[in-house]
Amino acid sequence: MTSEKASNIRTPSIGEALRERRGYHGWTLADVATRTGIPKSTLSKIENDLISPSYQSILQLCAGLGIEIGDLVSGSNAKGGDLRRLTGRRSVSHGNSGLVMSDDYFTYTYLCTDIAHKRIIPMMIEVRAHSINEVGGLWNHVGEEYIYVLEGSIELQTELYEPTLLKQGDSAYFDSTMGHAYLAAGDKPAKLLVMCSSATPNLAQTLREVLSSRLGKRSKKKDE
Repeated sequence: MTSEKASNIRTPSIGEALRERRGYHGWTLADVATRTGIPKSTLSKIENDLISPSYQSILQLCAGLGIEIGDLVSGSNAKGGDLRRLTGRRSVSHGNSGLVMSDDYFTYTYLCTDIAHKRIIPMMIEVRAHSINEVGGLWNHVGEEYIYVLEGSIELQTELYEPTLLKQGDSAYFDSTMGHAYLAAGDKPAKLLVMCSSATPNLAQTLREVLSSRLGKRSKKKDE
């Protein structure tokens, strides 16, 4: 992309960003007003770029909607928009290096961990569990999930569907809010590439806390 073409890219206004976020979640203006404490009439004016929200209003919006300031403010807050300043983030993981969390049944390797506030969390998972009892049942978390079987085969168990066998080269995409679990379907461990995504800020931290809690509970149960 040339610098001339890049300079023509327009950043959405705060009102447009708010309207897009509200539509994505299916919220009404009344819903957002309840969540943020900002009157519906004010929200309507912000969405239609009739007024520019104060810094305090921006903080209320972010706190009430569970988003980051950068989701609303990215270089422009005026109708017509200023020119977007190009930014770029990049992270490289060599040899599947990353943050590792493990127990007897799973090894989770979080990749590209040097970038914070990612909307997509990539990880490698080695699955050694063979029964739902070993993993403590189905679990769920915010967002959506994509899995790709790199080696071996797994049984994908989900709350609303029958167990599904996935072999090397197979993949699946599902809502992570639905209870789910991965079980090794063969004699050898299976390896997965997993992508978790959500508009929720600090998704990586949320996933690590949930996983740490589950691993800790399994370890404690084993000791007992």
